[in-house]
Amino acid sequence: MTSTSLSSATDEFAAIKHDIAKELFLKTADQTYVVARWCFLNRLYLDFYWNALHALEKHLKAVLLVNGLSAKLADDGSKYGHDIIKLFATVRSLAPDHFPQTLERPSDLQMERWRDESVEDFLGRLNGLGQAENRYNVFGFSQQPEDLHKLDVLVFAVRQLCVPLDAPFWGRRADAPNDKTFRQMLIAHPKSVLRRVGTKFYDLIGRKGTEAVREAALTHNLPFAPDDYDHGELRNGWSADNPVLYRRIIVHAESGRLRASDAIGLAGVCDWLLANVQLSHDVKNQILAARDKLLAQAKKESVA
Repeated sequence: MTSTSLSSATDEFAAIKHDIAKELFLKTADQTYVVARWCFLNRLYLDFYWNALHALEKHLKAVLLVNGLSAKLADDGSKYGHDIIKLFATVRSLAPDHFPQTLERPSDLQMERWRDESVEDFLGRLNGLGQAENRYNVFGFSQQPEDLHKLDVLVFAVRQLCVPLDAPFWGRRADAPNDKTFRQMLIAHPKSVLRRVGTKFYDLIGRKGTEAVREAALTHNLPFAPDDYDHGELRNGWSADNPVLYRRIIVHAESGRLRASDAIGLAGVCDWLLANVQLSHDVKNQILAARDKLLAQAKKESVA
């Protein structure tokens, strides 16, 4: 095999890897991102956080794969799993100056309530609110009106890195206008998404997408939407939901004011929950602690 054909074969295999990463991660991430936005715009906040977390996870893993890194194992040999904090730290190391340190209110966004937040703190909240167990609203949620915009900023920045950063932007074309890398092109055009790897998002908001999908993807989406896009009225409301386990069990265990019969009955509910519902280690320990408090409370009331 000649050096030329070997080079061509290497390029072909790299293209196959990029296509797999695009189809498995980037394409599905774009779809999940649009679903997350639709949920937020329609006030389905629990599902917003669930889908937002998974969209970011898949975008981050796409960055790693396209840039020759593992989306499974970190440098220290530990597994990434679904840990977006660890995934983001590795992605940020690829382009340390690419991401903002703090998510601040965009100058062209008229929103009264906005809390500046570090990227890591936002990802930490997203990791908690969108984790698998909270699909059942075990922990509840506290929705902030700016969370959609913070997600948009992060997704836009991460998607910009879904390219082989240190590869030549124009490939091996003889008529290439310059020899800049993807990284250099991003520095020169910081508000652009370099589409050479291919994206599903621009299909979704283009002619291939429905009007409903286009609205879900672009409404109030400042990084992605065209300058002339009509966003309509901006909602500033917030919402929260205390988890049922707190409302129905823990708050009563903590209060210490139940009658003995009620405390015993609620301790039985704890036993039923532990026997019939899969709970995480932390939640299980909270229910066990609540049960012990209830039984101790019932004993104290009986003696009195």
